[in-house]
Amino acid sequence: MNNFNWNFPTEIAYGEGRINEVGEIAKAHGKKAMIATYARGGFLDSIIDTVETSLKNAGIEFVTFTGIEPNPRAQTIDKAIEKFKTEKCDLVIALGGGSVIDGSKYIAATSFSGGKAWDYVVLGDRVPREYTGAYPIISIPTISASGSECNAGGVLTNAETNEKSFSRSPYRFPKVAIVDPELLTSVPLSITKDSCVDIFSHLIEHYLSSHAESEFADRMTEGMILTLKDNFDKIINNLSDTEVRGQLALCSIFGWSGLQALGRTGCIPMHSIEMPLSAIYDLPHGRGMAIVIPPYLELMAEAEVMPARWAKLARRCFGVTEKDDIKAAKMLAPKVTEWLKDTGSYMTLSDVNIPSDQFEKMADDIVRMFKGPEPNTTPGPRPVTKEEIIKIYNMCK
Repeated sequence: MNNFNWNFPTEIAYGEGRINEVGEIAKAHGKKAMIATYARGGFLDSIIDTVETSLKNAGIEFVTFTGIEPNPRAQTIDKAIEKFKTEKCDLVIALGGGSVIDGSKYIAATSFSGGKAWDYVVLGDRVPREYTGAYPIISIPTISASGSECNAGGVLTNAETNEKSFSRSPYRFPKVAIVDPELLTSVPLSITKDSCVDIFSHLIEHYLSSHAESEFADRMTEGMILTLKDNFDKIINNLSDTEVRGQLALCSIFGWSGLQALGRTGCIPMHSIEMPLSAIYDLPHGRGMAIVIPPYLELMAEAEVMPARWAKLARRCFGVTEKDDIKAAKMLAPKVTEWLKDTGSYMTLSDVNIPSDQFEKMADDIVRMFKGPEPNTTPGPRPVTKEEIIKIYNMCK
């Protein structure tokens, strides 16, 4: 087991109707808030109104910034930063899914530290600018997917260069996450499916990329995967079940909190391979992961990369009884594919009309932006080559 430091500084206010407390909660963290959210004109409109009313009743001044995209654009976030500073805000209330919460982290930290949002992301050999602090953030997730409501990470898309990257800073942990399962019942079926795949992708990344051993982390991950699978089946049949929404919310929060990887933090090759799909084609992240995961699992199993880990996950979470590790490892991808098909989540690149003529460029972007230890590779359980990335995309067709 590797050495580690871990903390979880975000307070979670969980329960039905807790969104109405946002005004009182905000009092402890600022005097003038920016509500950051998606564009008006959808199911969130009444929820935005609820947040605004709560802030008014608590005597908190606020401005509302709408228009953050599902894959948040650096250019949009820079506009929000300018408004935040012009309006002299001192608190961000992030109302939305992972994209809004990620974007809000860039608003809070870049407004405090200066520069542009894109200055801080990982980008090949470039040394990212470092934050010097951040204004407080209150997160109100409207979907359970990325766990962004309680972690310090955040992705960002540059619409001018069609690049998508990420950054992480301890300054960006939300102070409070208001997790209200009533809000989560408003999520439609297609997005609910995407979100469950997103949670799964987070749970398996570190499990299948680190060579360190941590049975505690393994059991935490496996327990959340089994909980996710059970509740995925339930939520498909009843989108309004708040108990099930609550279980999925906990899988989302703790599945990407670091708890699932204590002692064996790895890397995120599947996420890196998916990022160009979101950056270039604006594909929802969970949908992109549903496309990438099965061929990645298959390719690595065929290459006999960490077969004991692949086999362990196959046995403990997908019912495989084969005792030979190499054979069991090769059963994981078919089992995951079967599960995705059973939940109506399985997809290919053809299903989302992504052509093959961009595969090499996307692979070039990955090995340039997320460099591995060897030339033309990206980090993985062992370096993933450009040629393997292209092969994965071809297997996705």
